[in-house]
Amino acid sequence: MASTQPSGFSPRPLPALPAFPAQDWEVDAACQVQNRIFPVSRPFIPGLEYDAQWRPARGLSGDYLDYYRSAEGEFHLALGDIAGKGLPAALLTASLHSTVRALDSAGWRRLPKLVERVDELFRQVCPDSCFATLFMACFEPGTRRLRYVNAGHEPPFVLRRTRTGRRVIQLDPSGPVIGMLRHSSWREGALTLQPGDLLVAYTDGLCDTTDPHGDEWGWQRLVRYITEAAERPVRDIVEGVVETVEGFSAGRRFDDLTLWIGRASQESSLDPHAAAAAIEDSELALAAAA
Repeated sequence: MASTQPSGFSPRPLPALPAFPAQDWEVDAACQVQNRIFPVSRPFIPGLEYDAQWRPARGLSGDYLDYYRSAEGEFHLALGDIAGKGLPAALLTASLHSTVRALDSAGWRRLPKLVERVDELFRQVCPDSCFATLFMACFEPGTRRLRYVNAGHEPPFVLRRTRTGRRVIQLDPSGPVIGMLRHSSWREGALTLQPGDLLVAYTDGLCDTTDPHGDEWGWQRLVRYITEAAERPVRDIVEGVVETVEGFSAGRRFDDLTLWIGRASQESSLDPHAAAAAIEDSELALAAAA
């Protein structure tokens, strides 16, 4: 159909809307929506014990965490951080969550291509000069093979037991952040997790937390804590790290905090019935905390 616009026509930009502060009930409703985005249950994955915690700094969060078991039985993990704070960051977090879930469920098997498409769609909705970091991984229980793409995110790391102690293997960025550059590309990394390996993924709010004197908790403290607690149950390690960081900040944490830790094993230490009981305990604890 031919255009009905006159020659030389150019649409006027929409006028800027006045910035009204969000009402308390709107913020509460947004928090409830965002709480539903973050996973509560832990799907049983043979050969993988894992746990996670998410602590927003001010109700609404720009941190993004999702994990689930695919139809093929693989474990999919996504972790990200939206640049910015408050309601705008929370809206973009919801958008990123929906985009990743939709594309992944549609059968995008190659992680670099999946991230490329996520980037294209995310750029269509994010404001100028906005971006997000994103780490995506796929764990294959049968082989303990971990495939991943790191789009500018804080490097997750594997803590591996050796004859002389613990070795750190960092999963460095394999491409830029999403939402900022056109025609970006990413590389896929891969490694096979050994029984006893701990995979640690987190957002920058964890290590950037400062004490009242302005000193950062830092990456070295994170590695040292997990190294010393490496033989404990994963849930205890996650809870211990988060509570230690909260105590370090003395209630003055200004950034969102997200931590996910998984331990590989020769075979799962929990049968499906025990796993279901652990999930129920976790949900009851979350409900009590709320």
